Amino acid sequence: MRLSRLTLPVLTLAIGLIVGLWYGQSNGSSTSASTSMQMRNNEGTFTNPLLECDVAEDTITSLKTNFKAELEKFVHTMEDRTSVQRIAVYFRDLNNGPTFGIQQNDPFIPASLLKVPVMMAYFSETESDPNILQKKLLFTKSAAPDIRQTILPAQHLTSGKEYSINELIKRMIVYSDNDALILLFKTLPIEDHRHLYNLLGVDSSVISDPTAALTVKQYAAFFRILFNASFISQKYSEEALTLLASTDFDSGLRKGVPERIPVAHKFGERQIATSEQHLHDCGIVYYPKHPYLLCVMTRGANTSTLERAIADISKFVYEKIDEQYR
Repeated sequence: MRLSRLTLPVLTLAIGLIVGLWYGQSNGSSTSASTSMQMRNNEGTFTNPLLECDVAEDTITSLKTNFKAELEKFVHTMEDRTSVQRIAVYFRDLNNGPTFGIQQNDPFIPASLLKVPVMMAYFSETESDPNILQKKLLFTKSAAPDIRQTILPAQHLTSGKEYSINELIKRMIVYSDNDALILLFKTLPIEDHRHLYNLLGVDSSVISDPTAALTVKQYAAFFRILFNASFISQKYSEEALTLLASTDFDSGLRKGVPERIPVAHKFGERQIATSEQHLHDCGIVYYPKHPYLLCVMTRGANTSTLERAIADISKFVYEKIDEQYR
């Protein structure tokens, strides 16, 4: 199985676009609103592919509020007063507004967050093998390693039953099913998986090393290129974000946002030791006409405390956005 490759000119343009957009506004821990205007294709429900960039002085983007200082104070107060040991946040206004991070270079164990790039790799493969998603894989429970989950999936695979790759992807994302992940991962050649990480400049050691870490800023890149449909087609970027908007985990980012607002997100959790739990939630909040990317990574002693921390940060950010645009 090989991921399809863009022709050299298109690949060069794509890499230049991703790197330019990613670092142009993200250099340093805080960035004021940019003065570049972005022209976008607004046909997608969850995607908004970038079509061209132009320089536009004195546009409305320069009026957007950067609330980093307020959020940073909120985060540090939470660390001081609760059992949350560490919190990292990455925020990006996806309409070319403020971008900033709080402790954004701190390392965390990504855990189930890595199910998103597995999905993206399979969707990319459809360009060279249109039938890949219909292929079936046999699940045998005895052959699957037991990976402990604190937040259990609502549905489980049945041993001895065949599942299409498409169905396994759905279960992996919507229910965060580790059995579906393991079955899909075994079928995906490691070199194909690494291609996506290398494109984004993310250390691919996290793919196979459960102790490897990445930062909140690094992980946010996966959602950014889904939103821009710059790695896989808009059709499959839409499909990926639709699944992410259907995830049944509602105790993190989702809890801090009104139900009427779609949130395409993925959580990850890993117990490192009896007294250390990692819990993260990263995704896109589709505030009307002003979508934003928010990633929160946490570690502490208690899962429920970490869930509340992520929900409180999500609510704080949503209210700041709502103050500007309601």
